[in-house]
Amino acid sequence: MTNRVTTTGTGRTARNVAVAALLAASAGIVVQILGGADYPTVPPGLLLLLAAAGLLALRYRWAPLLGVLITAFITFGAVVTPNIRNQLADPSAMGVFAGTVIQAVGLVAGFLAGLGTASSRMRRKPR
Repeated sequence: MTNRVTTTGTGRTARNVAVAALLAASAGIVVQILGGADYPTVPPGLLLLLAAAGLLALRYRWAPLLGVLITAFITFGAVVTPNIRNQLADPSAMGVFAGTVIQAVGLVAGFLAGLGTASSRMRRKPR
């Protein structure tokens, strides 16, 4: 028995949007690093987002909830630390500012699309 599921229609669209959004948030982190933002040598947020996008793309049944949890976790961390506020308050550091905006948009879109994917799977009738 496999944990993979086949999605159709709205569920597939939401899943594709969620994968794209998680990849966009990952790209935002890379842009921030290239712009000079202070990140660890191996940024855990980048690894978590890429892992969630990969699992979601493979269509595992529990992957949408993992994507929602990871985006919520990273968003919470961004809000409680002053980093994102400082980065958005200084548009003169263009790379860091642009990367932060890309990451924020990707996180919000990934969260919402992940919820859409998870809810479309819960509404399906069991076979």
